[in-house]
Amino acid sequence: MGKLKSYLLVIFGVAVMRIQAQDVFVSLNMKHTVNGVSELDRSKFFIVHHSVDDSDWDSEAQRASFLKDNDVYLGRSTGAITWHYGQTKEDPAKAGWPDIANIQSRGATVKDNYADETIVHQFEDRVGPMVIGGQPLRLYPNGQNTPSGWSYASYEASAEFYARYLEEFYGTGGTTGARKPKYLEVFNEPFVKANQLGTTTANISEFHSVVAKRVKELHPDVLVGGYGAAHPAYEANDFKHWETRWKTFIDVAGKDMDYYSYHLYDGHKDQASPQTKRKGSNIEAIMDMIEHYSVLKDGQRKPVYITEFGYFLREAVYYNKQSDWFQLRSYNSMLMQFLERQDVLIGAIPFMILKAEWGRTTDGIPYGPRIMRQKKEVPGFEGNGEDWVYTDLVKYYEFWKDLKGVRADSRSTDPDILTDTYVDGNKAYVLISNLSTEDRTLQLAVEETAGLGLSSVFVSHIHANDLNEPIWDTFDLVDRSKVEIGAEATMIITYEFDGTIVQNQTSEETKHFADQYLQPIQANTAISVNIDGITKATIGEAMLRIGMGRDHGLSLTPKVTVNGTNVAVPDNWRGDDQRTRDEFFGVLEVPVPYSLIQEKNEVTITFSDNGGHVSSISMQHYNQTAAPNKPEVPDEPDVPLNVSDQVGEINIYPNPAKKRVTIEIHVKEAQVRLLDMSGRVQFEKKISSGKRTIDVSGMSGSYIIQVLGSDGVWISKLLVE
Repeated sequence: MGKLKSYLLVIFGVAVMRIQAQDVFVSLNMKHTVNGVSELDRSKFFIVHHSVDDSDWDSEAQRASFLKDNDVYLGRSTGAITWHYGQTKEDPAKAGWPDIANIQSRGATVKDNYADETIVHQFEDRVGPMVIGGQPLRLYPNGQNTPSGWSYASYEASAEFYARYLEEFYGTGGTTGARKPKYLEVFNEPFVKANQLGTTTANISEFHSVVAKRVKELHPDVLVGGYGAAHPAYEANDFKHWETRWKTFIDVAGKDMDYYSYHLYDGHKDQASPQTKRKGSNIEAIMDMIEHYSVLKDGQRKPVYITEFGYFLREAVYYNKQSDWFQLRSYNSMLMQFLERQDVLIGAIPFMILKAEWGRTTDGIPYGPRIMRQKKEVPGFEGNGEDWVYTDLVKYYEFWKDLKGVRADSRSTDPDILTDTYVDGNKAYVLISNLSTEDRTLQLAVEETAGLGLSSVFVSHIHANDLNEPIWDTFDLVDRSKVEIGAEATMIITYEFDGTIVQNQTSEETKHFADQYLQPIQANTAISVNIDGITKATIGEAMLRIGMGRDHGLSLTPKVTVNGTNVAVPDNWRGDDQRTRDEFFGVLEVPVPYSLIQEKNEVTITFSDNGGHVSSISMQHYNQTAAPNKPEVPDEPDVPLNVSDQVGEINIYPNPAKKRVTIEIHVKEAQVRLLDMSGRVQFEKKISSGKRTIDVSGMSGSYIIQVLGSDGVWISKLLVE
C-alpha cells in the first residue's frame, strides 16, 4: 500500500499532523452533550439588545412579527438604570445617600406606566436572560455631581441605589410592573474609562463586590456579574494586560460574582485599515483563559454572559451594505463558536440596535449597527424618505429562526470550517461556517439513520457578492455529497427524512483544566502540567487545547507529550494567522490518541525558541457509546515522504492479513503502533532492527500501522480479512 494522506511530518524534532480528507462528518444518531447539555436553548443566543417596552419599534405589529415569527428574545438594557440614578434625589437626612422615598415614588410611576401599557404584556414570554446595567461615567461614585445636583458619598451609597432600584422599579409582570431582570451587569465597559474616572481597575473591581453584596441581601434571586470587558487583549505587553485587568478583577471581585461578562468584536480602525479578527482561535484563547483561571481561583468554571458581540468599526460612517456584511459574517461565525459552550454560557447578544436615533452624530451620521434605517439613507429610495425599513442585519434573526433541536455529533477535518448539527423530529440542521477568506467546496459525509428515507436537502447560505454586500441564497442540494460555501460565509443544510430521527448513541463531552496556567516559554524547556479527574470510557476521544501568546515569527507547533508519549501537533488552527494583530494569541487543538488518556495525565509542552506564554491548557474528553462517523484516511499523500530519509526500508506482510502480520524494519529502534480508523491504539510496542509479528486474529476491516523512528515516521494502511 502507498503512504497515506493522513500522516506525520517531523520538522525540527516536532511531530506535525496534517489531515486532509472529506471535510464534514455528521453522525445524526449520536447525541452530543456538553456537561449534560444537549438541547438548544434559543433564548441564550437569539436575543435583541432591547427591553420589552422599548419605544423604537415602528408599530406593535412589527414588534410582534419580529419577536414571534423569528423566535427572538429580549435581553439587555443599559440606559434606564443610568437615567434614574442621576435623577434620584439625595436623602435629606443622610448626605451623599439616595432618598429611598424618592426611589419608591419614581419606581411606582414607572410600574404604573408599564401596567397601563397593556399592549407590551403579551411579549413578556420573550424576555429571556434579561440583563440590566449602567454606564460608569454616570454611575461610578468619584465625587461627580448627578444631574439632580448632588454626589454619591461612597461605594455603599451607590450600591444602595442599585439594590433599591431593583426593589422599587420592577414587579412580576402585567399590571404589577415589568418583571424583575434576573441578571445585573454592574457596569458597561468600565476599565477603558478608568482614567476618565480618576480611579483604578482594582477600585472598580471593589465597587463590583460592594454592589453585589448589597444586591444579594435584598435580591438573592438576582445574579450579579461583570466586568463587561470592552477589548480583551490579554497577551498585550507580555500579558500585563491580563494581570492588570481580568486577573485583578477575578482576584478582587471574583468571589462575589455569579458570572463574568465581556464583549467580543472583530473590526478595524477605519474602512481602509487591515481587519483584525477575534473569530476563530483568538476567541477560544480568551474564553479558555478566563475559564482556566476561574477554575484555579474559585474551583469552578463560572458562567459567562457575552453581553455584546459582532464587528466594530471605530469611525462613524453613513449607512452602507458593506458594514452590514462585516457584521453578519462576525455574528454568524462567532455564534457557531458560542454554541459549543452552551453549558457555561448564560447568553450571547449580537450588538445591533433598532433605530438608535439617540446615537446620530451632529453631522447626521447614524449610529452604527442598526436593525432599521430610513429609506432616504440609500440612493434610489421610493416613497417617503423618512419611512423606516429593515437593514440587512435583520437577516441574522431570519436566517436562524427555524433552528432548534438536540445536538448531534459533527466534525470537520479543517479547523477553518466550523460545523455543528441539531436534530429535531424528522429534520436535521447541519451548520457550517467558513472562517477562510476563500470560497470552499466541501465534501459531506452525513451518516443517516437506518431505515429512514431522505425526502429533501435544503441549503440556506449567507455570503457576500463582489461588492462585499450580503447575499442570502436558498436552494435544494442536488449533489448531496458536496456543497460550495462562500468566503467567511455561513450555511444551514436542512435534511428532512420520512420519519423521526432516532439518537441511540451518545458522546458526552467534559472539559478538564491543568493545574497551572500562564507559563513563560523558554527554548527547549518543557512546560509540565497535570490534568486530572478524567473518567475514561471504553470508547472515546480527547482533544488537548493549548492557548498561547507569541510574537509573530515564533513557533506555534511545540513538541507535546501526554503521559510520556509524543503526540502529533497540527500546524493549523481556527481562523486567520492573526498577522494584523500585534502578536498571535490563540488556541491550538491537538487530538490525543485515546489509549494515552488516564484518570491522571501529565502533559509536557516544549518550544524550540524563547518568548511568549502558554496561557491555558485543558483537555476536552468525550465518552462515547460507539465510534462516531469520522474521516477515513485516503491512500495518497499531498506531499510525498521519502522513506529512505526517514526510518529506512520497511516491509509489511501479508497485506491483506488474516491472523498475523509481520513488520520488518532496518533501523536500531522504532515504535510500532496499530490503530483502528477511529484512532484508537490496538497494539503498541518498541522494537529493534528486524522483524515483529502482530496477532490480528479477531480483527477485521481497515487499520493504520505507524512506525515511528528517532528521525521520522512511516505510515501504511493494513487490511485484515
